[in-house]
Amino acid sequence: MRAPVAQAYDTLDRGTRRLTALAAASRLADPWPVAGTDRVRIRYIGNCMRELDRFLHILIDELVEDAVGDAAPASPTPSQLTLAATTAGKLGHHATPYRDRAADQFRLHALARTRLCLSHGDGRANRPDRRDGDRMTAGWFAPASTALRRYAIGERLRPSGHDLIGISAFYRQLADRIVAGR
Repeated sequence: MRAPVAQAYDTLDRGTRRLTALAAASRLADPWPVAGTDRVRIRYIGNCMRELDRFLHILIDELVEDAVGDAAPASPTPSQLTLAATTAGKLGHHATPYRDRAADQFRLHALARTRLCLSHGDGRANRPDRRDGDRMTAGWFAPASTALRRYAIGERLRPSGHDLIGISAFYRQLADRIVAGR
């Protein structure tokens, strides 16, 4: 593994371990403060999620550069540039195909909407999955389920420590799979 790829992977790994440690120590989510006094915590969690996404984005860039090497890449089309602007799009456009890629892309899109609501929407679901929709899929699982949790528009997003640990594990496992090329 080339040094920049290893550095990008290490940065993502350290970020996931940090968020896991904060969530496990109940410093972020459990218990939530009274509504109205939780604005800083909500934005901080959104920022943590944004950083993990950015670290994965950079890791994918480094893997693509590693694969291309000195060969000149073909000029991307405008639609490819738009897709590659998001980590989910970049995963679909650049990463080696693997079995669960569509599910991972769906979850990355859900995490992107979730973190925007946490960072800029006062912690309320305000970005429906579809333009005319009335529900938003969050980036964590519903309790006792293997389906991602869904919220009504306007509902408060309050990820638990368990949810944040799950998000960290998702990013770490995704990085492991794409680095291994499987």
